[in-house]
Amino acid sequence: MKKSIIALGLTLILPSVGFSQDSGFSKDILFDPSAPSAAEEQKQNLNTEENISDAVDSARNLLNQKPIKLRQQKFPEFKSRALRTASTTAPTQELDSAPFGLYWASTMDNTRNQGVTLTPVEMEDYVNSFLAGNLPKAIDFFERVYVTYGEENKLYRILAYSKLIDDDASASKVLKEYNTYSDYLNKKYGNKQEDYTPAVISKTVTNAQGKEETVTENAPIGNPEFLSQLLSGDAVLFSTYYNNDVAAALSIGVDGDKKTYIVIDYKNLEILKKQEAETLDAL
Repeated sequence: MKKSIIALGLTLILPSVGFSQDSGFSKDILFDPSAPSAAEEQKQNLNTEENISDAVDSARNLLNQKPIKLRQQKFPEFKSRALRTASTTAPTQELDSAPFGLYWASTMDNTRNQGVTLTPVEMEDYVNSFLAGNLPKAIDFFERVYVTYGEENKLYRILAYSKLIDDDASASKVLKEYNTYSDYLNKKYGNKQEDYTPAVISKTVTNAQGKEETVTENAPIGNPEFLSQLLSGDAVLFSTYYNNDVAAALSIGVDGDKKTYIVIDYKNLEILKKQEAETLDAL
C-alpha cells in the first residue's frame, strides 16, 4: 500500500478534552519557559551539516519503527522481570528534564527518590522497564506511563498510553486529541513528519459514456469508516518529532472493543548515540 509522508504547517486548534484537568501540562512539560523553543534550539544546536545529518538519521530511525503493533492492542499486561544491576548517575538536578517531571539519564534509584513508584514489567527488546506511578507531573489523560533504563541504568525511553476513549465511527474524538498533542509536541521538539497510510475504498461512479463503473480511491483521515479502518490496519496514522536530543512518536490505537487511544513514545537520542559510540569503541 502506498505510503505518504505529509509535512503539515497548519495551526491546530488547541484543547479540548485532554487538558481540562491538566492546565499545567503545556506550561510545565511542553512549554518550559527556561528551555529554548524548537526554532531557537535548531539555530543553537543544528548549526553544522554533521549535526543536522545526525538528527535527521536519528529521526528516520524512529520513523522506521512504525507503531503498527499498537493497532488492536489493549493496554499491555507485562510479566515481571529480573533486573540487572548498573552504575549510578549524577543527582537529578544535574540532568536534563524529561516528560512527566522525570529526568533523562536518571538511575532507577534517583527516580524512586523523586517519589516515583517503579513496578517491573517485561517489554520485548527493552531491558529494565517499569510501569511508573506517582509521577511528579502526572497528566490525568495518560493512564499508563512506562519507563526504560536499559542495561546502563539510564532513563532513555518514556512510553505514555492515554485513557481509552468511547469514540464514533469517524474516530473524531481521538483525532481531536491527536491533533492537540501533535501541536504541542511540534512546538516543543519541532521537525514534525506525519505518516498516513490510507485505506483504499471502492465506489461506483458514472463515466463520460453514462455507464457505471467501480473506481478505487484513498480514504481521507476522519472519513465515516475511519475507526474500523484503524482497527483492521487498513489505515495507519502517526507523526514523529525531534530536536538534537529527543525524538517523539505520536500514534493512534484502537483496541478490540473499538475504543481509541493515543500513544506517545519518547526516546533520548543523545543517550542512544553515546551508547552506540561506546559499543563501537569497545569492538
